[in-house]
Amino acid sequence: MDLKLTDKVAVVSGASKGIGLAIVKRFAEEGAKVIAISRSLTEELDLLIQNHQVKHLAIDVNTARDTDELSQKLVEAFGRIDILINNVGAIDQRRGQGFLATPSEEWEQLYNLNLFSVVRLTQAALPHIIEQNSGSIVNISSINAQMPELLLPIYGTTKAALNNLTKMLAGEFGPRQIRVNSISPGPVVTPLWNHSESGLAKSVGAAAGMTSEDIMEKLPAMAGITLGRFAQPEDIANLTVFLASEQASMITGSDYVIDGNLLKTI
Repeated sequence: MDLKLTDKVAVVSGASKGIGLAIVKRFAEEGAKVIAISRSLTEELDLLIQNHQVKHLAIDVNTARDTDELSQKLVEAFGRIDILINNVGAIDQRRGQGFLATPSEEWEQLYNLNLFSVVRLTQAALPHIIEQNSGSIVNISSINAQMPELLLPIYGTTKAALNNLTKMLAGEFGPRQIRVNSISPGPVVTPLWNHSESGLAKSVGAAAGMTSEDIMEKLPAMAGITLGRFAQPEDIANLTVFLASEQASMITGSDYVIDGNLLKTI
């Protein structure tokens, strides 16, 4: 399927690894120009820069507060913006310690990264997208927006807020032919899960009396994932690029769950 993304300009946050890196790669393979935002440059992202129309902006969206300055940096890369992918995000530090053990400062920090940085980046990119008279925004959310997880009390609520923001933006900017959707992955094989020291597999394993390796192998069955496996970053990237393309020209205000049928609701 030709997604007709050649020379379209896509901004992708959290672009150095995991889902973000996979999204950058898919856009590049489709002939798009990509502005890859991350705090640091990984070898994998650098390889994409060398072989495709990809430019890296070393921006910490958690601390970038000047929306006008950010807007200028974004448009300088290729002179226009057609697509924005808000992928940046993080999970709770005090996993499994409970609501009362989580200080308000940590709520503020995670809301700033998972929600307010999305607000700022969208405010920076959206005026340039509007200039093209059409465009697309895709927000990478989580099934925890619909399925509260006691290990991650802050994370789930930030993603629920992100889904609400998605609906609001779709309603306001739809008449200007700007489509806004969200994707809610379940467990994905990324450093968020399988990092040896800080990954969720270690936290979940500690709570269950299992090793990280056992969790990565056995959790799909334990959690009731019908397909019996974690998603891969490429699964999320494929849908992201489709939703950003004109092949999805009548899709807006929607949330797409990719979880192998873990979330069993109508």
